[in-house]
This record gives sequence, structure tokens and C-alpha cells, in this order.
Amino acid sequence: MKTKDAAILLDVSQTTVKRWASQYPASFHKDRLGHYIFTGHQINMLLYIKEQIEQGGTLDQIALPVSLPLSSPEKAETDPMPKDNSELLSRIREIERSVGQKADEVVSAQVLQHRAELDELRQMVAQLAATIETLNGKGTKPPVQHGEFRLPIVKETPTPAKKRRFFRSFF
Repeated sequence: MKTKDAAILLDVSQTTVKRWASQYPASFHKDRLGHYIFTGHQINMLLYIKEQIEQGGTLDQIALPVSLPLSSPEKAETDPMPKDNSELLSRIREIERSVGQKADEVVSAQVLQHRAELDELRQMVAQLAATIETLNGKGTKPPVQHGEFRLPIVKETPTPAKKRRFFRSFF
């Protein structure tokens, strides 16, 4: 039974039920999501707490009756993991294997693509080398050495002096 249902049954607010349950953590356990799930025995304990408070007791003064520790069947109800984990483990291994295989396929495809790009670049370099050889063989122009190349000297043209306006001279 959830906290809301227990609160309706006890005719108190949900916050009150949570406060009572948090006061006695040994008797009221939370599930894996942090929610209280109440059994019939725990509802009886909440009723006992309510009666004691109505009689004038405080939460610190109330001592819950000794109850049997939670039995394993109740614990199994809140346990989200199945008892037979072999099927789950085999599925995990299968998924890991398929992910590894997919990663290998992706890497292989990338290697093939890079190899094709490298072959294309080698062909381009070979063509450029052949073109350079043919240009050098024709003797069209000897290659210019770095020391011989000079930029032409540009003469600076003098800028005419700016004329000051007559009106500005007054200020």
C-alpha cells in the first residue's frame, strides 16, 4: 500500500504518515526509489501510533510493539532484481558482443576510407611531379632563385600641403 492510500485509511495527511515512518526507520522501509510501501502489519503499527498520539503521547514517547523482523518473502516483493540472473547476464554479454562487433565494423570502414583518400592524394602528387618535370624539361623559364627576385621600387609621390581655410584661422 502506498503512502497516499495509508494516509486515506488512517485519515491523516501524507506528510504525517511519512513523518511517522521516518521516526521509526527500523519498522518502515523504503523501496529502491525512496518510497514507502506499507504492508498490513505496518498499517497496524501506524494505527497504533495514531492511537497513542490521540491519547496525548509524542513520537519520542511512543515505543512500537516488538514485531518480527521482515521476513524474506516481503523483502522479495520489493526486490526489483530477479532471482535468476543468468538470463539477464547472457543478454548483457550478447549486447556487449554485438556492440564490440559494430565498433570493429565502423573502424574497418574508416580505415578503408582513409586508404582510398591516401591513394587519391598519392595520384595527385604523382601528377604534380610529372607536370613539374615536363615544365622543367621544356626549358620555358629557369626557376627563379630566392635571391634574384626583387620587388620594384615605388617612388613616393609627395602629398600636397593642406590648405587651411580662411575662416578657420580666426578660431
